[in-house]
Amino acid sequence: MKIYEAAVKSLNILKRPAKVQEIYDVIIASNLYEFGAKKPTEVLRVTMDKHTKNKNFNKMNQSRFFYKHSDGNYELLECFREFGLTHQIKKPTREEIQADKILATIQELAANQREKSKAEVLAYLRQITPQEFEEFSEHFLTRYGFTKMKVSSLSRDGGIDVKGALKIGIAEMGVAAQCKRYSAHNKVGRPDVAQFRGDITGEFQQGIFITTSSFTKEAMDVSFKPGCVPIILIDGEQLAEIMIEKGIGVQKQSVEVYDFDADLIFE
Repeated sequence: MKIYEAAVKSLNILKRPAKVQEIYDVIIASNLYEFGAKKPTEVLRVTMDKHTKNKNFNKMNQSRFFYKHSDGNYELLECFREFGLTHQIKKPTREEIQADKILATIQELAANQREKSKAEVLAYLRQITPQEFEEFSEHFLTRYGFTKMKVSSLSRDGGIDVKGALKIGIAEMGVAAQCKRYSAHNKVGRPDVAQFRGDITGEFQQGIFITTSSFTKEAMDVSFKPGCVPIILIDGEQLAEIMIEKGIGVQKQSVEVYDFDADLIFE
């Protein structure tokens, strides 16, 4: 049983909204979960918040089970209750409902802005020259964590556009990349990936195929084959997503959103 599942079970046992400490006490008394952390109630609170309908977390889980009131009480969403309404369930106040709507609007606007930025990133990368895309890929892979990355000589390295290394502990793995600046409809196929693997076999232990378009199913199927050099595929959507995550070519502008949480008053 996972932490959030234990919390759901605990609230069903209590049959009413409850604060973190109460939920934790039921979990321990009912042997629903064994916590190994030094601050188990904090772990429980953070986990529940990530599964809470009206919380604003950077990394929310898609599965939502709880609603959290401003007094710190967690309430099971109706569809997860295993009990009838024999106890009075506290309804959200008008202010809480309005705050939830505002927060949902902010989150929707932020998601739309993210998609707009991804589209702008891809539009830019698709209009630069192939050589500029190779130079960009060198920078991109360096920012991602690879070392000694450099653009290869066109005359000597065939399908290898960028090469370098990936440090694993005290060892290094030789890495080569092929970079295709393609339009959206020009997909990379199986022959391209197979040829690239042939070019790097015997010299490199890892291949990376980067494109501004996408890969056919056959290309994806052949990227990993037993006994062969593995090829990591990065398509345009993934490329733009990673650039946003790593802050490559984008500026992050933060809007401070305040959310009162009674659990935090005495922390």
